[in-house]
Amino acid sequence: MADIFFDIEESDGKKAPEKNKSEWNPSFLMSSDSFSNCGLDLIFELTKEAGFDGIDLAIWKNFDARNVSYVKKLSKKHDLPIKIIQVSENVNQKELNKALDLCEATWADTITINAPKFFNMKSFNFLADNLEAYKKDNKHIHFSIINPEDSSLFALPIPKYRFTNVVEIIKKYGCYLWLDIANFDADVLENDFIRKLSSFLPYVSVLYFSDKNRVGDWHLLPWEWTLKLESFLKKIKRAWFNRYFSSKVTINKSDLADSEKLATILKKIKNYYKENYEDINVDED
Repeated sequence: MADIFFDIEESDGKKAPEKNKSEWNPSFLMSSDSFSNCGLDLIFELTKEAGFDGIDLAIWKNFDARNVSYVKKLSKKHDLPIKIIQVSENVNQKELNKALDLCEATWADTITINAPKFFNMKSFNFLADNLEAYKKDNKHIHFSIINPEDSSLFALPIPKYRFTNVVEIIKKYGCYLWLDIANFDADVLENDFIRKLSSFLPYVSVLYFSDKNRVGDWHLLPWEWTLKLESFLKKIKRAWFNRYFSSKVTINKSDLADSEKLATILKKIKNYYKENYEDINVDED
């Protein structure tokens, strides 16, 4: 494939600050988007027990996640910080304002937006018309857009999503990128994206960590399928990424109904990350 990237470093996004390498320690979070019909208290409890560093709170997934005082209470109870507030693809003023209320209460510094689908004109127009003002009024918040399924590095003639082009998310909308690696084609991720990794990483606020298979199922557990995750993690560590990893995985209903199985799954995810990121020494390569 031809080199179709723009020079990302010329955008109006913010470059990563200079730091000593010993300071580059990304937090590994658990996304509440992974859980359906689970109480928020249980999600916090299992996430803490599994050794995650915090919560990525999807306020559209759990009804009680919009209760500011309750969320703050759970964070204190489980001694588990909330780093990210995630809003839905149907985002509107009410939902985004609620996300800001939660950020203020929990000290979360990142709001992530699920990209509206192509025909969702209402949410797309709301973001196009108002996101710049939100960024201006809340400069301490990393407003980020999640690259959707079938993401591309360039504009398609008839895109399924208006935010499909990840370069445009950064350059046109001046947003950080929430990089969902499972939403890329494996070849695009492992070849084209990796070639420009150092240019993209300063604009990646969160990296969604999961796998996919060859028939199109995604957000799978990270040790079972097709993405070359061990190699990818090594490249990320070599580039000294210092923001957040978040784990969003598809968990079947029978496992969601069994807290012991849930605990085992979360611990396996955390151990995989530890063995293939935290414990590796890239300086030895």
